[in-house]
Amino acid sequence: MNHIFRVLTFVFFSVSLIAQNESNSPYSRFGLGELQNFSSATQSAMGGVGIASYDPLSININNPSSYSSVFSQRFTMQTGAIHTTKLLQTNTQNQFVNSTNFNYLMFAFPLTKFWGTSFGLLPFSEMSYSFSDVSDNPSANLLFEGDGGLTRVYFGNAINLNKNLSIGANLNYLFGNLNSTRKVFFNDVSILNTKINDDINLNGLYIDAGIIYRTKLGKWNSIVGITFDNGSEISAEKKSLIETFRSGGEFELPEDTISFEKQPEGILELPSSIGFGFALNNDNWKILVDYKNVNWEEYRLLEERDNLKNSSRFGLGFEFIPDKKSINKYYKMIRYRFGLYNHKTYLSLKNNQLDEKAVTLGVGLPLKRSGSLLNLSAEVGQMGTTDEGLIQETFARFKIGFIFSETWFVKRKYN
Repeated sequence: MNHIFRVLTFVFFSVSLIAQNESNSPYSRFGLGELQNFSSATQSAMGGVGIASYDPLSININNPSSYSSVFSQRFTMQTGAIHTTKLLQTNTQNQFVNSTNFNYLMFAFPLTKFWGTSFGLLPFSEMSYSFSDVSDNPSANLLFEGDGGLTRVYFGNAINLNKNLSIGANLNYLFGNLNSTRKVFFNDVSILNTKINDDINLNGLYIDAGIIYRTKLGKWNSIVGITFDNGSEISAEKKSLIETFRSGGEFELPEDTISFEKQPEGILELPSSIGFGFALNNDNWKILVDYKNVNWEEYRLLEERDNLKNSSRFGLGFEFIPDKKSINKYYKMIRYRFGLYNHKTYLSLKNNQLDEKAVTLGVGLPLKRSGSLLNLSAEVGQMGTTDEGLIQETFARFKIGFIFSETWFVKRKYN
């Protein structure tokens, strides 16, 4: 009962971290929105690397073959939250926006000595924008708004084929809603305003897989990781509504429905991807490097491709532990982490393919007399450019993560 009570307590704590989203990223208007290139607080502190990570103290969804690393007879739960502050800049204007959200909830445990499993819930993409534009008609103003996002539920398994080689795969269920609205406000109150609303619902399954190979390289343990995804088709349904309305202060008063259309069920074509990772570690150091390419030119949503470009991401991360067996000096048990990454995003606007780059750091704080860790991370970086009238986003992301790990599945000999 104590185990169940603790798990339910942490689940409640995780869900309670969900807060109102105040984010506003104009770039989330394109594609599936602002992609959440998922990394836990542990990985975020190290440049978001994880393809070659094989650590029993961390659930690593970025390479499902890592699930076989979980300790025998131990149950692990991992959860966390994220806060982001952005400065949006053009050549003439700037604006600060903030958002705080629940970030992930994952579980892992061994089924046998060579077989580990994991399941959980995490974000996939987020759409959140609101901005005005200049109309060709000087007597009218334009407003563009969007909200929604996609969520990912996964169930993964990994097995050790021998002492060096592991393979694994995730079965993922993707679902969510993308809502975009265009409004035309006329300065003449005798003319009714117009609103065009497009609502797209998405849901379906896809699979991603990975391989990890472990060996010795001199005095270091070395790991090579590979991940791949052949792309998938997800069900998509679109509803379009055009209506007129009057503005009543903060409220909109609907007047008439011009048209309502529900399109036949279509598909979202997700892109294929491949990633490579390499890691070295010993008793004090971990050094990890990742590279991943996603073929977003394969993307189609209801036959529209949105002019997306293939994306690539390079990450480099380090972790240093002075002495993880230290008893009297707590600071020697702390995991000190830092890293960097460069992400060429799928957005290409006015002949500029937008880059996101950041430096990262954080710590892992062990909780004594347990197998648990409190992880803190920070990322500071930029995305986009002010060239050609575009928007540059300068951001600071902060994550807090908790890893709960305790011995389960052991039959007590004494009460």
